[in-house]
Amino acid sequence: MHKDLEVAFHNMLALLKKDMRCKGGWHYGSISRGQDDIYSDYDPVFLVADKDFEAFAADVPYFLRAVSDELLIFWPESFNDASFKNYCSVIRLGDNLHQLDFFIINQDHPEAWMCKQHCKGCTKEHILFDQTGEVADFLDKGYRTDNYIPDTLRAIDTYWFHIEMLIKYFKRNDIFKLIKNIQEFLFHSHVDLLLSYYDNLDWGAWESKVKHCIPNEKQEHLKAYFSKADLCSLEAAVKKSMVLFKQDAEEICRAKSLEYPTLASEQIIAYFYKRLASDNWS
Repeated sequence: MHKDLEVAFHNMLALLKKDMRCKGGWHYGSISRGQDDIYSDYDPVFLVADKDFEAFAADVPYFLRAVSDELLIFWPESFNDASFKNYCSVIRLGDNLHQLDFFIINQDHPEAWMCKQHCKGCTKEHILFDQTGEVADFLDKGYRTDNYIPDTLRAIDTYWFHIEMLIKYFKRNDIFKLIKNIQEFLFHSHVDLLLSYYDNLDWGAWESKVKHCIPNEKQEHLKAYFSKADLCSLEAAVKKSMVLFKQDAEEICRAKSLEYPTLASEQIIAYFYKRLASDNWS
């Protein structure tokens, strides 16, 4: 953590300790796993009873302004609801700008998915402060979400379905349809395929799981989807990526004793090349 942010954060904790609506809180994110560095920011989670939840949440901008020279951005997450809220902020401390998240869990609705997710892996060791012992009791209950492992065969079907779909977008020179489908479906189907076999991480979104679980050679396969946004570059990227995906899919199916859909994939690959090479649509 940057030293300026450390000072501001501890000033905020001192302020919150005076507010009895806040039962206390704990570290979440990289610092809770001992993976923080000078570039990290804090991800504190604070516990508040239902009767105080909305009023306390409304005061978050006040807390942030009180410990900074300026609150530049105050950005509520779109998923905020009556059980869980996160407020992302950009604050100015002297000449430096810092991000600071502010998570709030409704003590009376702990079964909500986002609440359980932000308790996952957290123990008494991560407690920032605890006004009455209720934070320790809350964490002792072991709330956590299940680890999601993608379905290997669904990832494969999704991939080849969208390869066939790309044909018409290439023929139309529809660049933005191509970008959307390559990045949202081909790339993420390949990510899901790899994570369906390699994921062994109890935390993090897909990008963290790719970084920490997937072998470097396979990470290079995922980079093949990114190219210049012109027709020739996108076509070359897709053709290269298809080969890598097929290689990875066959390997993972063998390892998991699954039947790889050879007939479907080979027909779609052949049809893709045939259609892109010809102006005849009959």
